[in-house]
Amino acid sequence: MPKVLIIGYGSSLRGDDNIGCHVAQMLEQQYRDDPDVRVIGAHQLTPEMAEDVAGSEFVLFLDAAVGTDAGNIKQTTVTPRPGPLSFGHHMDPALLLAAAMDLYGSVPRAQLLTIVGAAFELGDGLSPVVVRQLPELFEQAHAIVESNRRSVAQLLRH
Repeated sequence: MPKVLIIGYGSSLRGDDNIGCHVAQMLEQQYRDDPDVRVIGAHQLTPEMAEDVAGSEFVLFLDAAVGTDAGNIKQTTVTPRPGPLSFGHHMDPALLLAAAMDLYGSVPRAQLLTIVGAAFELGDGLSPVVVRQLPELFEQAHAIVESNRRSVAQLLRH
């Protein structure tokens, strides 16, 4: 199983909400021949992803955020959210990590990389501000993956 898992998610029907999937596709091209990296693009996070998450050493989640500073990129550490699991229609990264722990007894290190979107209306494409930030978002995601691949390799050697 790949050591690094990238999950980009969001609705392709709602403008900037699709940025996670868009960057995931770019990263999939970058890592297409690398057996240590797996990329998933999805409309939303689902409980079925818990097995892939649990089998990884590191997970990078990619998503859009709602806010007033469109184009702002933010990186945060994700930890399992304690408490009872209730699998509804919408999971967030913390709940998915908790599901991996509860169902498979393993939880990887994880980061969430988001960009504040400007347009989430039905049928919109990516907004100009998000398109301008796309190269920076890709570079940050790529740097996070590379940094964590080195960390995983060092841990496996010791």
